[in-house]
Parts: sequence; C-alpha cells; structure tokens
Amino acid sequence: MNKREYAFDILRTISMLMVIMIHVSNVYSRSFGIIGNQYFIISLFFNTICRISVPIFLMISGALLLDREYQKDKYLKRIIKFLLLIIIWDIIYLIWEYLYLGITYNNLYRLLFEPLRAHLWFLYTILLLYIIQPLLRYLLNKANKTIKIVLLIVWLLFSSGSMISHILAEYFTFFSYMGFFIIGKYLYDFSKENDLKKYNKQLVLLMIILYTVSIILNYKSSIKYNMFYNLYFAYRTPFIIFSSIAFFLLIINSNLKTNKLVILLSDLSLGVYLIHGIFLDITVKQFIYPRIPSIIGIPLFTLLIFLGSIVTVYLIKKIKILNNII
Repeated sequence: MNKREYAFDILRTISMLMVIMIHVSNVYSRSFGIIGNQYFIISLFFNTICRISVPIFLMISGALLLDREYQKDKYLKRIIKFLLLIIIWDIIYLIWEYLYLGITYNNLYRLLFEPLRAHLWFLYTILLLYIIQPLLRYLLNKANKTIKIVLLIVWLLFSSGSMISHILAEYFTFFSYMGFFIIGKYLYDFSKENDLKKYNKQLVLLMIILYTVSIILNYKSSIKYNMFYNLYFAYRTPFIIFSSIAFFLLIINSNLKTNKLVILLSDLSLGVYLIHGIFLDITVKQFIYPRIPSIIGIPLFTLLIFLGSIVTVYLIKKIKILNNII
C-alpha cells in the first residue's frame, strides 16, 4: 500500500470521536441507579455504538503494517516511538493526577506491566502487536487459504466462549486484539478485489441488529444484577467484532470526496487519544454529569473534550521539541 488511503483517514477521525464518547458515556452508565432508566438506556446506546472504535484502530494498523516488508530501521523506530510514548504519557498522567486530582501511587513498578490510565492500555497492546508484526506477516504469507479460514473460525469461537468463561476472557484478550490486527489486512485486501457496495444495506442492517441485541442484553443484565453490566459490548464479543467488520467494509467501499479537514483530524488522532483523558477529568470535576440528561450531556461533553484535545494537540505539534510526544 504505497498511496495514502483516504478511507483510513475517515475511519480514524470517526473512531477518535467514538473513543471520547465511550469515556463520557461510561460516566453516565456507571451512574446506574442514580440517573433514570431512560437516561441509562441512552448512555448504553452511545456506549454501544462507539465500541467499534478501538477494533477499527487495530484493523487499520493491521491493514497498513501486515502488507509491509520488514525493514529493520523502520521497525526499531516504530517500537522505540511507542515505548517512549508509554513512558512519557504515564509520567504526564502521574503528574496530572497528583496536581489536579490529588491522587498518588505507591507501586509505580506496576507501570511496567499495566497503564496508569485505563485508555493507555492501547499503547501497550499496539506495542506488542508491532513487536510481533514481522512474525505475523511471515506466518500469514506462508499460510494457505484453508489455514487462514480455520484461524478466523477459532478466533470467533474463542470470542463467543469468552462471554461465558472467565478463564477465556482473561487469557483471550490479547489474542482478540491480534485478531482485529490480522483481519484488518484480510478485509482490506478482500474489499479491493471484490465490489462489496451492493451489500451496504445488509451491512447497515447487521450493525443495527447487533447493536440492538447488545443494548438489550446489557440493560437486562444491569437490571438483574442492579449494577452497570457491560459484558455484551466488550471488544471481544461477536456483537462488536461483526459490527466493526461491517463498519470497516462500509467505509473502505465508500467513494467519499477527499476532505483536508478530515486528513488533518486523522493526523491528530493519536495525540487526541492520548490527551483527551485530561479534558475528561476537567469536565467531570467541573460539572456533575448525572445532573445533565445523558441525551444532552454525552454529545455536549464529547464535543467539548474533542475540541479541547484537538486544539491542544494542534498547538503542541507546532512546537518542535514536543512534537514527538503525540
């Protein structure tokens, strides 16, 4: 893949917004029992439809990287970049939480194995995928079509099994992310070899059905256990896997006109992903989310956090010495 794929810019931009909306929605969803049922359902709706965002990011990375020849210099540069991002952003949030939230940590050695902030897990995961990328590419090139189909089926079976087995859920997580990484390349190659536009309506219908089932199951489980229950929109579940695949194909097969703003936002997406937690903290501390109806609050706070993050990242990129931290 030599030329820039504009569809990936669209996907990154949409996914960037969705990640922020997930974290805003989570504040409302975790207020189960405090906000009314109708506002809880609305929070589940926003939370669910946005869960394709992280799988989409992983699929884009797989489509781009699993097609590339191994080049030692670029490989090491990529690994070092993300290793530094992990260190830098753990330190940034460590300082931020101490100064703004008054939080201190005693066991800092845990940062070697898990992120300080929940959303930074993506850096740890993508770093591992980048490390094994040459091996994955080699194995995929050696595998025939039958083996690839078998691996895909195994991935989907483990996905389904992880919803009923805590052991599978615990040990399957990285495997599920690796599955998104690999299938991104499969889908991109397949979409370029076949005209899938005629299936767009079916893909949209599939997403609507999967989203609806996921929302209903999470809502009923929350009522049953009297707490916010979110198993059915976990990234590894079939509901999100197939919704992510459908949305990925929809955008890849679209013929949207190139937009410079979308390209700019796409280039800022990693920085926005990293920094948006700071603006989330500010809005959570300055506003009491449950007092504002979720149907208003979720879009409103998502927009505020998005704008604050975009402007900040854009300005940081103008400072040469800080450019590499985003």
